[in-house]
Amino acid sequence: MISHTFTKKHLNYDEQIALLISRGLVVTDTDLVRKKLEHISYYRLSAYFLPFQYEKDIFNADTRFEEILRVYYFDKALRKIVFDAIETLEINIRANIAYNLSKETGAFGYMKKENLNIGYTEYINLMQTIQRETNRSREAFVTHFKKQYSSDILPVWMMVEIISFSTLSKLFKALKPEHETMTAKLLIPPKVLKNWLHVTNHVRNICAHHGRVWNKQFAIKALLPKKVTAFQGLKNDKIFVVILMLSYMFDRLETADGFKSKIVSLLEEYPDIPLHNMGFSEDWKERLCS
Repeated sequence: MISHTFTKKHLNYDEQIALLISRGLVVTDTDLVRKKLEHISYYRLSAYFLPFQYEKDIFNADTRFEEILRVYYFDKALRKIVFDAIETLEINIRANIAYNLSKETGAFGYMKKENLNIGYTEYINLMQTIQRETNRSREAFVTHFKKQYSSDILPVWMMVEIISFSTLSKLFKALKPEHETMTAKLLIPPKVLKNWLHVTNHVRNICAHHGRVWNKQFAIKALLPKKVTAFQGLKNDKIFVVILMLSYMFDRLETADGFKSKIVSLLEEYPDIPLHNMGFSEDWKERLCS
């Protein structure tokens, strides 16, 4: 393994501005740049520099700081819309699992391996994760239940409200076909839906930590349903396919909450933002609103 000595030193705000100017960035308002570097940080903004550079650390001619800042604020707004949409989907999944599992297997049926479609090792790992996450909860309804019934095992409708989205998606993946109804409503194969929940959880975590979604290539790639024309020919690791996935699910679950109109309005507000960086096709509006 080749090791390198880290040599970068601390730069104050004036030095950071000077560095940007030396790399060809047009700075007309140093007070604005200094304020944004203080509030956002050079390092976070640097993720937005790359599309504006024709080679490493050299900006395209006439690139202004305000252009980069505008992309940053667009990304922030897009991230909020996507995060809110994922929350809506997440709540729907929690409700779906709670209703169907309790109906078919009882309040504590999720604890029995025969009610799940996974191997023994996966089952043990899942149960341990669920127990660990419910044990550390300080929600009032959890405390009340444990005191009332002297039990650390929660009924499924309480449990699904406590576990993380990551654990929730693993539980959904473990369900038997007869214990979940979302696949039938969505008209997509179970394999695709389970992948979509994995992708959605990945994007949710990025949004929750204020990560960039514009010009981002996601590590988890989406499976695209072959029989749904809206997904044909799209990149499966960009934010547009995630937007389309959410829109598609909302249409069939009837929980849209104005998601499409929020996306369209945002893009109308920022007509100068390059769409190809996000995997948008030229006919994106027809795909989204069909």
